[in-house]
Amino acid sequence: MSDLPLDSVRVVVTRSREQSASLIDALEELGATAVPIPVIEITDPPDGGAALRSGLAALRAGDWLVITSPNGATRVAAALDGRPLAAGVSTAVIGPGTKARAEAASLTVDLVPSSSIAEGLLEVLPLPAAGGGTMLLARAEQARSLLPDGLRARGWTVDDIPAYRTVAVPVSPDDVEACRHADVAAFTSASTVRHLVEGVGRENLPPVLACIGPATADQAAALDLTAHVEAQDHTIPGLVDSIAAAIPQMVLLRPEPAAAADSQWMLEQYFAEIDERFDSGLDRDNVLTTDLDEITPPAGLFLAGRLGGQPVACGVLKIVEPGVADIKRMWVSEQVRGRGVGRRLLQRLVAEARAMGLRRVQLETNRVLTEAIALYRSEGFTEVDAFNSEPHAHHWFALDFS
Repeated sequence: MSDLPLDSVRVVVTRSREQSASLIDALEELGATAVPIPVIEITDPPDGGAALRSGLAALRAGDWLVITSPNGATRVAAALDGRPLAAGVSTAVIGPGTKARAEAASLTVDLVPSSSIAEGLLEVLPLPAAGGGTMLLARAEQARSLLPDGLRARGWTVDDIPAYRTVAVPVSPDDVEACRHADVAAFTSASTVRHLVEGVGRENLPPVLACIGPATADQAAALDLTAHVEAQDHTIPGLVDSIAAAIPQMVLLRPEPAAAADSQWMLEQYFAEIDERFDSGLDRDNVLTTDLDEITPPAGLFLAGRLGGQPVACGVLKIVEPGVADIKRMWVSEQVRGRGVGRRLLQRLVAEARAMGLRRVQLETNRVLTEAIALYRSEGFTEVDAFNSEPHAHHWFALDFS
């Protein structure tokens, strides 16, 4: 096994094509396999930048220019076309990435808040002088109103100018499939979160979501998603470093061959634990089968969970009739219990069933497995009448897809 921290880890890169090279290179240097699924494109605002050029030219001493993203810094530099801002105009930016882009374009940055969100900038921007002043905001066409509203409340005249537009890029069916089988999605802006979810669907997102900063993580939260990784340094290198630090501590779920030695070992761990927990032990001669041909595509699926490359969880799908699959053999090692692995395992099995075009998944369980019963119910499974003759089962559950 490679010593690289992201060896064979598949990371979805959501940035626009023209901006993805540095992120892809940094990931691949650490062993990752980049999965480019650009979901946004950066374009000119409807007026081609005329309002930005006019607004920049109108700034005077005591006014401020506020740039909220690296894309905004690029557009400001293009609008200035080498001309300096008027004497006495100050520049504030959000985030170290924006600061670096602005300085690379020969802009002098006077203020960078410690918190890379609009709220952080509001905390540190000064009040206007007695005669008032203008804050020119160079940012995306669609952005939160918190910053301009907050500045106006403090007495500033706010010129909120679209410096660029973020538009969605359609994703293909191949993109959806690649996303579903990736391990991590790397989000570099709130818009990449929103557009990836819209493009591939929540059920096809990778199990680990990594965000470049708090505003991006907030967008994930607004969509009821969990940002498992949030970069401490809100830059592309910071995002990559945070992913590389977190992934070796996370359980990654992937389909694997049911016949592989690790797969068979995990199934044996499942049987051993069930035999210990059931009141009367396990009669393996009478349990319903999950033979290799029954849990190998297209008849089924074996899903493995690994921590640092070591097998720690599994579950299978077994198609029992057209459109219907049983979920069976769900096992999570004691080593990783209490970390939400069982829930993620169940969710991934459901997502795989959806992708296979099934209309229902179902499972049975023993009454002593109370934590499993609670999990099934919390994930939307409904208790139903017995649908098979599993001798060790006391409860049967099903989930129908809309």
